[in-house]
Amino acid sequence: MSIIYRSIYLYRAVMWLLYLGKYRKRFTRITDLLRESDKTVLELCFGDIYIAEYCKAHSKKWIGYDISEHFVTYARRIGFDARREDISLLAKFPENDVCVMIGSLYHFHKELRELFGKILHAAPRFILSEPVINWTNKGGFLSSLARLFTGAGKGHESFRFDEASLIETLEALKRELRFDYKVVHKDRDMVVEIRRAI
Repeated sequence: MSIIYRSIYLYRAVMWLLYLGKYRKRFTRITDLLRESDKTVLELCFGDIYIAEYCKAHSKKWIGYDISEHFVTYARRIGFDARREDISLLAKFPENDVCVMIGSLYHFHKELRELFGKILHAAPRFILSEPVINWTNKGGFLSSLARLFTGAGKGHESFRFDEASLIETLEALKRELRFDYKVVHKDRDMVVEIRRAI
């Protein structure tokens, strides 16, 4: 596991650099999509607790899963329902109104059908934010920094989505599973709202 996954403060500092000072914006794009009727929110690979803080302030129940013991310990210490889990090993997720994943889909690119199946079974909506412009491929200092911190607990990971491959992946999954999706935002991260078909 890379060192940034062992300290929330170092993680925030690195992410602030990689997002050129706009790190918090990736979370507000998600909270802007949460509805008043979303009473339960499941966040997969939560890392930071900004979504949890929003949910607490708006009387929503938040559950977060993450593989990092350090992130989970930090979240629990300030009162959040954080659980240390490798989500790929879970047979199912708890039922909820909306599932959220920010910047972590690439970790599961070899098992996406199983992951999406569990998410869509647990929640009618899935809000996904995934980087499609990645520093790991750009060269220079930030590229080297990004590559240095790619291991979230399963070794070094070189795979990343770009815009075309993420859309291609969603289209392939849509043919296998019953859901609709729309792209809500696109710059460095692509934000996608996925809805389970009725």
